[in-house]
Amino acid sequence: MVEQTAAVSDHEIHIKYEDQEKINQFARYNSKLLEIKDDLTAKGKQLQNLNDAAQDVEELELSEDSFPFELGEVYVEMSAEQANDMISTYRSKIENEILGLKSKAGEAVVSTQSTGTLLKMLKS
Repeated sequence: MVEQTAAVSDHEIHIKYEDQEKINQFARYNSKLLEIKDDLTAKGKQLQNLNDAAQDVEELELSEDSFPFELGEVYVEMSAEQANDMISTYRSKIENEILGLKSKAGEAVVSTQSTGTLLKMLKS
């Protein structure tokens, strides 16, 4: 039986400082992009919760006089109209935050792609 052994190279890989900086920059952009995606997911869930709350208020509007609405750590009794106004306000705020995050994500994607292109050229 013939045994094959992996040849171990005595050569060390040397990376220029500028190249290492580009690698680090790519990692930072990629990390930022992942963080933004997580934030977008969380904001999407918050928006869905608000939509569900608005639907619940709409369904119960005829049978209930007031609704508990969470403000921070306390609940406040509100009429259906007041609850819908608060939900609309929060929904608008979150939708604006989502638009801002999508813009940041677009910038991060462009930066990541341009840095990745530079790294591919260095590899060649």
